[in-house]
Amino acid sequence: MKSPPSDLATRLLDVAEQVLRTDPPPRLEDVARLVGASRATLYYYFSGRDDLLVFMLTAHARQGAEAIRAQVNPDEPPRARLRAMVAAMVDYLGHRPGICAGLLGALGQTDRMSEVMQANDTWITAPLRELLTDGRNAGAFTADDTADAANAIIGAVLLGVLGRSMTGADATDAQFQQQLTRQAVRGVLES
Repeated sequence: MKSPPSDLATRLLDVAEQVLRTDPPPRLEDVARLVGASRATLYYYFSGRDDLLVFMLTAHARQGAEAIRAQVNPDEPPRARLRAMVAAMVDYLGHRPGICAGLLGALGQTDRMSEVMQANDTWITAPLRELLTDGRNAGAFTADDTADAANAIIGAVLLGVLGRSMTGADATDAQFQQQLTRQAVRGVLES
């Protein structure tokens, strides 16, 4: 996959919600129409639909990681950092529930989608595991296995946001986001 120019990349990411929520995802020709590009242009940058999905999901994982980092103060104690990290994740995904659907869909696939899972692990899950390990070592968290705890938190956030969105409810509602954040972190705060 070649990297598309920034203007095309922006247009593609702007329609990512629509593309990722459609099952099956639209063909490259359909996406080209959505973004006002030629079919040939998309085929120049992407070998097919899976290539495009990998691009969209990895770009959103990177953007999500940046949004999360911006909300976490590294000088705060572990509990405050965890709440801030999960709240930022809930907020980012709450505005983009199609990303949840895309990530969950990528879980069951092989080949190129493994790149998506690796990017998500590098930019989202690894920093969460590191925070959970630091907090456990400081006595702030009860998680014995921080990898399992990180996966449980991320799974709760993905399914919580996607489930709310699928019912037509607002995944950006502040009360919902606060409750989901509390639920997602509770397991590592209690013994």
